[in-house]
Amino acid sequence: FSYTVSSPPTRRRGGRGHRDGSRERWDRGGSSRGHSRYPDCDTDRGGGSGPRDRPPPHLKGREIGLWYARHGAMRNKQADRRSRAVVQMDESTEQHITKLLSTVQKDKSDSERGSRGARPSTSGREQTAANSRFSFENLPARGTIGETGCGKTTQVTQFILDDHIERDVGSTCRVVCTQPRRISAISVAERVAAERAESVGNGNSCGYQIRLQSRLPRRQGSILYCTTGIILQWLRSDQYSTKTIEAMETLDSDDKIDLDLILALIRYIVLNEEEGAILVFLPGWDNISTLNDLLMAQQMFRSDRFVIIPLHSLMPTVNQIQVFKKPPPGVRKIVIATNIAETSITIDDVVFVIDGGKIKETHFDTNNNISTMAAEWVSLANAKQRKGRAGRVRPGKCYHLYNGLRASLLDAYQLPEIMRTPLEELCLQIKVTCNALDHEENLTALGIHLARLPVEPHIGKLILFGALLGCLDPVLTIAAALSFKDPFFIPLGKEKLADMKRKVLSRNSKSDHLTIVNAFQGWEDAKVHGARCEREYCWDYFLSANTLQMLHNMKGQFAEHLMNAGFVSSKNPKDPKSNFNSCNEKLIKAVIVAGLYPKVAMIRPSHSKKRPGVKVYTQADGKVCIHPKSVNAEETNFNYKWLVYHLKMRTSSIFLYDCTEVSPFSLLFFGGDVTIQMDGNEETIAVDQWIVFRSPARIAHLVQRLKKELDFLLQEKICNPAPVDWLNRQSKDCAVITAIIDLITTQEKPLRDNQSFHRHWESAEKGPRLHFDDDDDDDD
Repeated sequence: FSYTVSSPPTRRRGGRGHRDGSRERWDRGGSSRGHSRYPDCDTDRGGGSGPRDRPPPHLKGREIGLWYARHGAMRNKQADRRSRAVVQMDESTEQHITKLLSTVQKDKSDSERGSRGARPSTSGREQTAANSRFSFENLPARGTIGETGCGKTTQVTQFILDDHIERDVGSTCRVVCTQPRRISAISVAERVAAERAESVGNGNSCGYQIRLQSRLPRRQGSILYCTTGIILQWLRSDQYSTKTIEAMETLDSDDKIDLDLILALIRYIVLNEEEGAILVFLPGWDNISTLNDLLMAQQMFRSDRFVIIPLHSLMPTVNQIQVFKKPPPGVRKIVIATNIAETSITIDDVVFVIDGGKIKETHFDTNNNISTMAAEWVSLANAKQRKGRAGRVRPGKCYHLYNGLRASLLDAYQLPEIMRTPLEELCLQIKVTCNALDHEENLTALGIHLARLPVEPHIGKLILFGALLGCLDPVLTIAAALSFKDPFFIPLGKEKLADMKRKVLSRNSKSDHLTIVNAFQGWEDAKVHGARCEREYCWDYFLSANTLQMLHNMKGQFAEHLMNAGFVSSKNPKDPKSNFNSCNEKLIKAVIVAGLYPKVAMIRPSHSKKRPGVKVYTQADGKVCIHPKSVNAEETNFNYKWLVYHLKMRTSSIFLYDCTEVSPFSLLFFGGDVTIQMDGNEETIAVDQWIVFRSPARIAHLVQRLKKELDFLLQEKICNPAPVDWLNRQSKDCAVITAIIDLITTQEKPLRDNQSFHRHWESAEKGPRLHFDDDDDDDD
C-alpha cells in the first residue's frame, strides 16, 4: 500500500526524516511524547534507542508504514478499552434486584425439582441405571431410544452418575453428553444443575464446555455437556488415535470458455458433417453474446444459409418460438443456449451438440453474506442430459470440450439448490438469530408466531417484543416502515432542506427509527385538524401522504395478528393497555435491539482532518459508513458507542441504513449471550464476546441472572400468549420486567454526563499521523 507521513516540509518520504538522515525531530514540533506504552513497539526499536513512538532507524519504505499501522492499531485497542462504558447501578436498586431474583429463583427451583419426577424416564430409573451398568461392563457401546422430552439428555446422565455414587464408586464415573449447539450445551447444563440444587461448574457435579467458553465440573463424579467439536478435539489429541493426513489436488477451475475453439468446431461441423441443427451449451449471457458476435463477424455465417438463435432466460419469448421452427432446406440452424436447453425445451432437429462443460450456479457466500454466481464444471447428470439433446429424430453427435480425466472427476449430480442458496426467509436465519427452531429443528412457540406474521423474522420479533413490553404503537410504526419503506421523499434541488427537516423530526433521538415514529405521530395529529393541515404538514416535512396511509393500514393488520394470537386484547394499535410504556424512548430503543440484533455497529471518534466526526465499524466488515440520508450521518456527539441498524448494503462503500444509538443495558438484556470475564486486570461483562463493558463482578453477575430470568419469562409469555397486566405490581413477571425497564430508563447515564469516550480517545498517546490510501485504515 502507499502512504504519506504528515511532516515538516524538510521531511522526506521513505522514512529518512531530515535530509541529513537524523530522526531527532520526526514527531510534530520535535517534542518527545514520553515512554511508549506498547512493549511490542519497544522491542522493534532494537533496545529502545532513539525517541519513543517512532520506528526503528533500520526500517525503510513499506516497513515504516507497517510499523505505524501496527502501532496505530495497538493505540486504538488501548483507547477502545479506556472508552468502554461502565455498567453500574445504585445501592438501593442492587438490593432490590438481588431480593427479587432470590424470590423468583426459589419458586422456580421448587417447581423444577417437582417436575423432574413427572418425566417418563424417571419411572424407569432403576432399570435404566442397571442397563447402563451392564452396558459399561460388558458392551463397548449401547443405545437408548426414547421419545422427545422423556429425559434422555437431562435424566439418564444423572441416573448413571447417581448409580455410581450409590455404589460408592462415584469417583470412577465421568459422564460426557454431546449437544449439537452451543446454546443447547449451556441451557441443558443449567437445567441439570438446577435440578441438583447446584450452580453450573465451579467444581460441582455438572458443567459445560464449548468453544471459547467453559464452566467445568469436578474431574471425577461429574456430568459434562459439550459440543461435538470439543469431543473431536479430544479424539484428535488422544494418544491412541491415528494421525490422518488429507491431501487435495487443486485442479483448474477457470471459468473461461475457449470460444475460439468452439468457433473452429462449428466451422468443422458445417464443412464436414451432414445437415442438421447445432446446439451449443455455454454458461451465461456474456459467453452467448460473445460467440454470437464472433459468428456474425464471419462472412460465412452472415449468409442466408445460417440462422443463429441465442437462447437465454432473459430473451423474449419470440426467440424461444423461433427455436422450434424447422429451417428451410439448405439452411442450418445454430442455437447458442445455457442449460435452459437441457431439460426445459426439446429441439427435435438438433443433430450436433457442443458441450462447453460449464454451468452457472448461484451460491451463498456465508463469510461475506452475499449471493454469488460463477461458472463451474457440469455434473455427469448434466453431461448426460446435454448428450441426449443430440439426435432426437436421427443419429447425432456430442462434442464434450473436456478430457477423460476431467470427466472422471465430475460430480454425479449438481449440489441441490437448497444446499447452495440462502434460506433466510424460510428457516435458517430464524434458527440462528431468533430461536425459532429447537435443538431438534422443530418450530418453537416463537417460530410459530413469526411464521404467522407477514414480515421477515427480525421485524416479526420486533413486533412481538413491542407487544410484550407495552410499547405497541411506536413499534408497529417502525415495523411497518421497515417492511415497506419510510415515508420521506427528497425533491431534486432541496436535498439539504429535506435533511434538515428530518433532523428536526428526530428530536435529538439519534435514531432513524424514532424519527419515523415522530413523523407518523405528527401526521396523525395533523389529520385531526383536517385535510388542509395534513397536506401542509406533509409538504413542510417532505412526507408522502400515500406512504403514511399505507403504514397506517399495515399497523392495523399487524395488531389484528397479535390479537388473534392472544398477545393483545384489541386490534387497535393505540389501545392504552398495549401502550403502557409507549412514551419510554429508551425502552423502545431496547425493543429495537431485541428485533434487529445482531446487526450492531461500533462508533469510534475520527481524528481525520478530511473526514471529522466518527468512524463506524461492524464485526464482519470492519469500517463501514452510515448512509447520508440517516439522521446520524453527520452526528458527532453520540451518548453511547453502539448502533443497531436494519440494512447493510454495498454500493460505492458499505452503508448502514436505518440505525439507532443504543445503550449498554439494552444490548445486555436484549442482545446475545452474556459472559463475565477478566480483561487484564479489568472486570468486564460482554455480549457475544465482542461487545464489552466494564462492570464490577457483583453487578455483572446480577445482570447476567436478571437476563436469564427475562429470557425465561419472555419464553413463557410466547408459549402462553396473554396481555400483560401492567397494573398488577404484585406479579413476579411484572416485577422482573419493571425492574429491567427501570434499569434501562433510570440507571444508565450518557457518557457525556461522566466520561465521554471522546475524552478517552483524546487521552490516548498519539505519535505522528500516518495517512493510508486504504480506506479501511483505523488511524487516518
